[in-house]
Amino acid sequence: MSAAANPTATLTSAPRPAGPTPSSAPVGAGGVAIDPVKLLMKYKYILGGAGGLGLVIGVVLYILMLNLSPTWTSSVIFEAFTPNANIVNPTAVGTGESQNEIERFMLTQARQMTREDVLNRVAVDPRLLREAPNWASKFDEGGKIDQVAAVKELGSGVARTRIIPGTRLIELSASCRWADDATALAKLLKEAYMTELRRVATGSTQTQRDQLSAQIERFSNELRDMQNRREGLLRDNNLSTLGEQGSETLQNLYLLNSNILETQKEAELRKVSIKQLEDQLNNPSGIQYTDFIRNEVEQDPLIISIKQEMQRVEAELKGMLLRGLTREHREYKRLDSTLQGMSQNLDQRREESLRKRFDANLDTLRISLQSLENQMAEMTKQRDTLSDKQQVAARALATVRDLDTKIENTQKSISTFTENLRTASMLADLPTSNRIVVASDEKRPREVSSPKVSVIVPATMLAIVGLVSALILAIELMDSRVKGPADINLMPRTRLLGWIPDSSEDPAGAGAIETTFRDRPRGVIAESYRQLRAVVAKRLVQAGHKTILVVGGMPGSGATSVLTNMALSLAASDKKVLIIDANFRRPGAHRVFALRENPGLSDALSGSDLDECIQSIGDGNLNLMSAGTRDKRIFEMFSSEKFSKLLAQLKERYDVVFIDAAPALVASDGMAIANRTDASVLVVRALGEKRGLVARLRNDLMETRGEFLGVVVNAVKPSAGGYIRGNMRATHEYQNPSEAQAAA
Repeated sequence: MSAAANPTATLTSAPRPAGPTPSSAPVGAGGVAIDPVKLLMKYKYILGGAGGLGLVIGVVLYILMLNLSPTWTSSVIFEAFTPNANIVNPTAVGTGESQNEIERFMLTQARQMTREDVLNRVAVDPRLLREAPNWASKFDEGGKIDQVAAVKELGSGVARTRIIPGTRLIELSASCRWADDATALAKLLKEAYMTELRRVATGSTQTQRDQLSAQIERFSNELRDMQNRREGLLRDNNLSTLGEQGSETLQNLYLLNSNILETQKEAELRKVSIKQLEDQLNNPSGIQYTDFIRNEVEQDPLIISIKQEMQRVEAELKGMLLRGLTREHREYKRLDSTLQGMSQNLDQRREESLRKRFDANLDTLRISLQSLENQMAEMTKQRDTLSDKQQVAARALATVRDLDTKIENTQKSISTFTENLRTASMLADLPTSNRIVVASDEKRPREVSSPKVSVIVPATMLAIVGLVSALILAIELMDSRVKGPADINLMPRTRLLGWIPDSSEDPAGAGAIETTFRDRPRGVIAESYRQLRAVVAKRLVQAGHKTILVVGGMPGSGATSVLTNMALSLAASDKKVLIIDANFRRPGAHRVFALRENPGLSDALSGSDLDECIQSIGDGNLNLMSAGTRDKRIFEMFSSEKFSKLLAQLKERYDVVFIDAAPALVASDGMAIANRTDASVLVVRALGEKRGLVARLRNDLMETRGEFLGVVVNAVKPSAGGYIRGNMRATHEYQNPSEAQAAA
C-alpha cells in the first residue's frame, strides 16, 4: 500500500530503509552521524593502501635497523642455592628454607650484578679494549677508558638482569651492536660480579665501606655549600617569586601577541572595506549603494514628505479624471507638471542623501583604521618591553636552576653511596659466595635480539593504518555539510519532512527532474514525492493550511524541482493546486512547463485581472502564476498588504497554493513571504549546505508568522556501505515487475 493511499502516514524517507535508520549510527563531535561500517566501506581502498604502505615501510624500516643499529645479546645464567644450615640457621636443613627468603635473595643478587661497583670493575678492566674493541672505542682516551662514560653506558641498558620465572635462575645479559663485543662484555660482567662475591665472602669490604663513608661526608659538605650559595643568590637578587613573575610575563606576552594579531586582522578588514568603497567612487558607472543605505534614505522625513505630497497630487489627478476632466485640461496638465517636478526633486534628494551616507561610512572606516593602527603601535611597544623583561628574568633564574640541578645530583649521589654502604655492610655478613654458581657461560649469539621482523612490520602497519583512520575520522567529524537525512534528524528542533534521492540514482532513468513525478510516475523519485506528499498533506489537513512557501537555502538546492513535483503529486490526488513563481530575480517555473512569463504575479499585484495572470497546466487541477512582467517586479511587494489580499483570494479558489522564492541565503524575499503564508518548507541540497546554515534558516523561518513545517533534503546520494542504493533498486523492481522479470 503506497503513501498516496494513506495520507496520514508519517514517512520521512524514500524508500524506507530495511535496516536501522540513519540516526541510529554513533554520533561524533558536533552531532555528526558516524557509521563505522559505512566509513569502512567508503575508505576500504584507502585503508588497504595504508596497510600495504605500512607493510612496505615496516620492511624497509626493519632492513635499515638491521643494517644500521642491530642489537646482539649474550647471556650468562646463574643458579641460586639455599644457604649453609650451620651459618644461617643451625637447626634448619638446607632444603627447608622458605620460598620468600630465596626470592628476596635472588632479587638482591640480580640488583648486585649491575651495581656501580661491578660496572666500575668492568670499565677499569684492561681487557675491555682488547676483547670488546668496537664498543670500547668510543670511550678510549689514548689507551685509557673514560670510566664515567663507560659506566653510564653500561648502566643505561647494556647490562641487564632478570629472574627467570618459576626457577632459581638469574640471567645476566650484555647487549650492543656487535656480537663478539656483546659476548666479551657478558664475560667481563660475569667475572666482575664473581670477583665481588669472593671479596665479600672473604670479609674484605671494610676498605670499601670506609671509602663510601668518606664519599658520603664529602658530598654532604658540598651539598651544604651549594644550598648556602643558592639561598644567598635568592636573597641577594630577590628571586623568591621569579618563577611566578616569569609565568605572568609570558602570559602577558601571549595575550599581547594575540591582541596584535586580532587588531591586524581587523585593520585588514577595514582596508578591504575602504578599498571597496573607494573603488565605488572611481567606478565610471556610478556608486552601487547597498540596500541598507537605500532603506535608511527611504526613511528620511524629507523623502517621506515628498512621497506623501506626490501621493496627494496623484490622488487629485485621479479625482479630476473621475470628475470627467480630460488629461488635456489645463488644470490637469498643471498638476501633472507639478508631479513630474516633485519626482525629479525626489530623485535629486534621494541621490544627495545616498551620497552623504556613503561618504559618512567611508570616513568612519578611515577613522577606525587609524585607531587600529595606533593600537597596534602601542601594543608592539608594550610587547618589546615585556620581552626584554622576560630575557633578564630568564638569565637570572638560569643560575638558580643550575644550582638546583647540582643539588639534586649531589643528593642522588649521597643516596647511592648510602645504599652502597648499606649493601656492603649487609654483604659482609652474608655467606653469598657459596650460594651463587654459574649455570651457563656466555655464548656468541647466532641472531640479533633487535630488531624483530615479527614486531617491527606489524607495529608499523598498525601505526600507519591507525594514523590514516584517525585522519579519516577527523575529516568526517570536521565536515559540517548536510550529507543526508540523518544530519537533519540530529539537529534539535528541526523536523525532517522527507528526502529525495539524486536523480542519477533513479533506476527509472534520467530526465527533467522538475517534472519527474509526471514523466516517470513509477520511478523511485516519484515514490519519494508520494511519501513526502503524505507527510505534508497530513499537516495541511490538521492545521488548515493552504499557502505554503517552498524556499531553498542556497542557489542550486533544487527548491523549484521539489515544489513542482510536490504540486504535481497533490494535483494527481485530486487537489486543486496553484504554483506561484515569486522568484523575481531568476524565475524559472514558466520554463519548466513551457508557458509564458507574463502576465503573472507582478502584474496581479499591479492591478491586472487575476484570471489573465493564471495559466492552466495539464488537466486543470494544476495552474501556474508566473513571475510576470519584468518592469513591474518590485521586491517590496512581498511585504505589502496587496500580496496578503492576493493570497487570500487565491486560497478561496485553490486547495493548496505553493510559492517559489529566491534562495534564503542570497535574498530576503523568502522571509517576507513566510510572514504572509500559512506555512513554509526549507529545501537543502545534500553535500551542499552546512548544518550551521540550516540551523540559522530554521530559526529565521520559525520566527515568521507562518508555521515552519520542516526540512526536505534533496539530491541524496547513497554512500558506500549504506542501504539507500539497495532499497532504491528494490523499490524500482517492485514498482516495475515486468522489468524485473525481464532482467531475471
